[in-house]
Amino acid sequence: MSASAITLNPYDEVPFPSQPLPQTLPDRLAAIGTLFGMTPPPADRCRVLELGSATGGNLLPMAEHFPDSHFVGVDYARAQVQAAERAASLLNLRNVELRHADINTLDDSLGKFDYIVCHGVYSWVSDDLQRKILELIQHSLTPQGIAYVSYNTNPGWYLRLMLREMMFDFAPAGATAVSRLARGRALLEFFAKAGERQKTSYGELLKLEAESILKLPDGYIYHEYYESDNRPLYFHEFVEHAQAANLQYLGEAAVATMFASNFGAKAEEHLKGLCPDLISTEQHLDILRTRGFRQTLLCLPDVPLRRHLLPDRIESLYFYGRVAPQNPNLDLKSRELETFKAPNGVGLSTPAPGLKAALCLLNDAWPRAFSFPELLAAVSERLGGPSTAELPASVREGLGQNLIQCIATGLLEINSRPDAFTTRISDQPQTSRLARAEARSGSRVTNRRNEIVDLDDGTRNVLIYLDGHRDRASLLGELMAAVDRGEISILKDGIPATSGEAVRTTLQSTLDEALAKLASNALLVD
Repeated sequence: MSASAITLNPYDEVPFPSQPLPQTLPDRLAAIGTLFGMTPPPADRCRVLELGSATGGNLLPMAEHFPDSHFVGVDYARAQVQAAERAASLLNLRNVELRHADINTLDDSLGKFDYIVCHGVYSWVSDDLQRKILELIQHSLTPQGIAYVSYNTNPGWYLRLMLREMMFDFAPAGATAVSRLARGRALLEFFAKAGERQKTSYGELLKLEAESILKLPDGYIYHEYYESDNRPLYFHEFVEHAQAANLQYLGEAAVATMFASNFGAKAEEHLKGLCPDLISTEQHLDILRTRGFRQTLLCLPDVPLRRHLLPDRIESLYFYGRVAPQNPNLDLKSRELETFKAPNGVGLSTPAPGLKAALCLLNDAWPRAFSFPELLAAVSERLGGPSTAELPASVREGLGQNLIQCIATGLLEINSRPDAFTTRISDQPQTSRLARAEARSGSRVTNRRNEIVDLDDGTRNVLIYLDGHRDRASLLGELMAAVDRGEISILKDGIPATSGEAVRTTLQSTLDEALAKLASNALLVD
């Protein structure tokens, strides 16, 4: 079974979903570089290149976040580039350059870049184009620049490759995208049901894999499973490709995946005996996880990296995390062991009062980030201790080591810059121009952390008016007018109401709730 005969122009038939990728933000990449000993260029004044920028779903929010930085997007699908250009014009973004081009034709005329993003491209192109991508990155990176490259990996893709081949045979090339997708989904539904009846380990794996694919949108399935190229590779193979292009492995956008300690002390110790170096260790971890996707960071080969993480590397960084204490009667000053958990299930137990206070502070302030000095001062104040100027170095270092452990486990994340949003609801609240444009056409908007937020109708109705020029009275007036125009429906005793104090009271409550939701979802700006 082979995919070599496919001749479709897939991006003309089915556009690939273009969306924000928070892990590619330059301030997050800079923070990871800093953690491992680099001095990356500041995210607020940098140059960013995105290879495969599609309709700008990732590039344009970044350009709005960092108006003093310059962003270049390249894509070979003309229609997608034109859509990105229209969106950039609508948002009045003057720091974006969009190019319709084949990556093979790019050269040094693009200039140098501090951050390069190549998401959803590398595994889906030929060997020659893979080499071109890495050569372009090597020639285009500034001395302390960072490149992000995502790709499918083995062993996680072995079973998916089998399903992909089955889908090719069941829905061969030449038919329309709609019919191929329909037949592919029908085949996956068969595997899901038949696998369930087998009552074997293999049957369960097949069922779970088929079910996971069925949950994906059509655009993703089409480009992941019907592309002529989809070349998963082992991590060590990708590193060999990078080294051949004179690039160095920096780390992963998902930092927590790099640490064997997350599998326990015994597993970590055993791996030390099995694996001679970092690359071998990470390859074994991929096998242990059955990992199918990586988001790898690269830098130039002469950049010195520090793999042993020390507290001095985090003093310039910002920390954030939603980490709820599991004990409702938590005593911060006690040395009793207490457990904290993130929404993704990651947990950590600690007896350290300083770390307990830090995690509580970050949880209470979510989604705000704290710099290390701010966090140290707030921890000291909450514990009733001396000012930070009077704190012994051991206390500062101890908290730093504990925070590094939280980063390694994935409990906390890091940025290199302060928040690009506010959680304070001002007299004339404002959201980004991008969020307002998105809310006018749908319920999904991009926040200032480059994340997608799904809005309920009430919050969406409020957001579109938050341009920074309306106070609460004006906003309430706009909502009342929208009710009069029939754009907002208020029900009283099951019957639409258009006027009266009950409508005003309902809208006032809607406004208050919406502003609180927008603040807690990083959607308000100063």
